[in-house]
Amino acid sequence: MQSAAAEILDIVDQVLAIVQHLPQDLTWQSRYSNGRELVDDLTDHAGRIRRGDSSRLPDLRFLFMPTGPLCEIAASSGWLDTYAVLGNRFDESHERLRQP
Repeated sequence: MQSAAAEILDIVDQVLAIVQHLPQDLTWQSRYSNGRELVDDLTDHAGRIRRGDSSRLPDLRFLFMPTGPLCEIAASSGWLDTYAVLGNRFDESHERLRQP
């Protein structure tokens, strides 16, 4: 079993791959004004996790919340089922990361 941080990084990388390769409908969320902002933000999150920096983990958790920005983007862009799987994995990994 990989570490919780490695699992979260894998999830962010998968979401990043989706948003980079498929057109994204950002209409139903207000966080990102364009696809470049979304990609840049996810890239920043991934880079920080790779460096062991968990300072933005609360923000990343917000992105993955039900009805959060990523959920809204996934729903309007046609990858909600994939998001649900990744979001559940994120929740499980985030909980493991928080445990002492």
